[in-house]
Amino acid sequence: MAWDDRNDKDRKKGPWGIVDSGKNDKSKRPSGQRPSSGGNEPDLEDLLRQAHDRFGNMFNSKSPGDGLKGIGIILILILALWLGTGFYRVQPGENAVLLTFGKWTSTRGEAGLGYRIPWPIQTVTKVDVAFDRRVIIGFQERGVSGKISDISSESQMLTGDENIVDIDFVVMWKISDAKKYLFQIREPENTVKKVSESAMREIIGRSQIQKALTEGRADIEVRCKDLMQRMLDDYQSGIVINTVQLLRVNPPSSVVDAFDDVQRARTDRERIKNEAETYRNDIVPRARGEAQKLLQDAEAYKEAVLSKAKGEAGRFLSVYKAYVQSKDVTTRRIYIETMQRIMQNSKKVIVSSSGNGGTILPYLSLDQLKGKSQ
Repeated sequence: MAWDDRNDKDRKKGPWGIVDSGKNDKSKRPSGQRPSSGGNEPDLEDLLRQAHDRFGNMFNSKSPGDGLKGIGIILILILALWLGTGFYRVQPGENAVLLTFGKWTSTRGEAGLGYRIPWPIQTVTKVDVAFDRRVIIGFQERGVSGKISDISSESQMLTGDENIVDIDFVVMWKISDAKKYLFQIREPENTVKKVSESAMREIIGRSQIQKALTEGRADIEVRCKDLMQRMLDDYQSGIVINTVQLLRVNPPSSVVDAFDDVQRARTDRERIKNEAETYRNDIVPRARGEAQKLLQDAEAYKEAVLSKAKGEAGRFLSVYKAYVQSKDVTTRRIYIETMQRIMQNSKKVIVSSSGNGGTILPYLSLDQLKGKSQ
């Protein structure tokens, strides 16, 4: 090399290269320079001067091969540094989108260290796909204090029965496909907000105001979420909707008193209806029980009459059979039984059975005496 040609008798080989000996140190050293502490210990300024001479000789050498070799070393160092910039790290919950000259090449979803061809050939864009993003419709939070200001142009919507309702809601969403999210839509957050407002207006336009104010809120949230997801899928946005939450559903402030009166009237109607249902549930079962009791009594009476009629018919047949066998005895017995049944409740007078007109015997009724005494 060029720096090896500068041999001098007063120089010797040291641990840091060729240095001057102590006897010529003063003649070789510039004025005001501190001398070396020992003959064998290298001087810092000499080392720096030697390095300067080496690099100077590298570019100013008369030999073309030496200059090209130095340039090659520098180019290799620069190339190594450039290639070292191609390493990148993917954090958990991130997707790395690899672009080659601005065109999508691949998407890396695994966390860890990766490599790309350095810029400007390949670039990497990292997208957080695990973070839940939020879009608010109908109001805006201002400042650190969280003060809320209403945005009527977003919140006021027309219902299916031609009423106006004021709705504030929040949409939670996240990224499902980093490639589509970056290249298929422009301004994704603003797109989600516009789609949310459009879907909610369509759902409210098909609903009655009473359902929107009371029991229909959960159904509105589910229908709005499904409609938003279909619209975003048509756009190939790479976005998935997690939840749609209604925060406030009220009539406009200018007519809120009238709506409160209507709501109170509806409440009274429901109360009266419930009272009527309670009375109905009390009286109808009792009436049905009484009707069933009457039916059962009628069935019992029917069975009693039929049994009695059958018994009398059987008795008549048995009497008839006895009459056929013995007419005189049966006739007299029937006559006596009939007279007994007729006379048992009448006043009785005993008359002599003789045909000569005997005297009438008085008859004292003990039952009548007993009744009078009481």
